[in-house]
Amino acid sequence: MRPDRVTTALNNFIRHSLPRGGDFVDCDAALSSIGVLEMAYLDSSSVTPMFFILSAGANPVKDVESLC
Repeated sequence: MRPDRVTTALNNFIRHSLPRGGDFVDCDAALSSIGVLEMAYLDSSSVTPMFFILSAGANPVKDVESLC
């Protein structure tokens, strides 16, 4: 796998594999990270979990704790 192509490949996979995949890839840039997390939480359930695909330096722990 080429590290420089992973982000593009993940975007394409999500966009074409998930129902409304484009909604997840094309997030509203006006929302804060906690706003995006809140929207994702509303879409999740006990059978639809949330996965975090992180890049170097990304740490969503504080936002997740805030949401809890």
